[in-house]
Amino acid sequence: MQDFLQIWLYEFSRIEKPQHLGATLSRVAAILGYEFVAYGIRRPLPLSNPPSLTVSNYPARWQERYQGLRLAEIDPVARAANASDRPVVWSSQGNDSDQAFWQEASSFGLMHGWSSATRGAEGTLGVLSLARGGDAIDEVERDRNEFIVHWLANVAHAALAPFLPAAGEPEANLTSRETDVLKWTADGKTAYEISRILSISESTVNFHVKNIMSKLGTSNKIQAVAKAALTGML
Repeated sequence: MQDFLQIWLYEFSRIEKPQHLGATLSRVAAILGYEFVAYGIRRPLPLSNPPSLTVSNYPARWQERYQGLRLAEIDPVARAANASDRPVVWSSQGNDSDQAFWQEASSFGLMHGWSSATRGAEGTLGVLSLARGGDAIDEVERDRNEFIVHWLANVAHAALAPFLPAAGEPEANLTSRETDVLKWTADGKTAYEISRILSISESTVNFHVKNIMSKLGTSNKIQAVAKAALTGML
């Protein structure tokens, strides 16, 4: 799996436009067995009309109806994803409005899928969704792909966030030790393994990781590695 993540992290690091992100996400989604993929991100303010961006290969007609009918207000996918720290497999169960949403979505081939929410340290909120019209997601597939979906959502967040209107992101001046820790983290090493490699304590490694996340304006290690790669720091 580590080779897979490294290869695709490199591909995401080459993205220069939001459209490129959409194309790259579509390629990964196809490898994982999904026809459709969407990633949307928005800033928390202003509340009336926060800046947002979405990349998607969902059917154009569905996207039009989703916007025109304001389906985001009743979207059970977004609601469930935002309430969880882990990727959520879609469920067609729910109240009447949920059932109406699923009936509408399934008519466009959006029957089975995942959604995973991401949160940036600066308050940005995003949701990645992978969907298909074929087989339902069973336990084997859930166990196999849960981490990859979570990873993909965070990488997409790091890739798309820079295209949102500027909101005063913190300047990232990493120390040499922080850079070392970040590079080993990018190689998939745990805090314990990094502590052995650099001959420092595990708590010191975790201290550096927290500083890295703060300086890069990210909320977890995956986003930090992705943002560093995307901005040429690795």
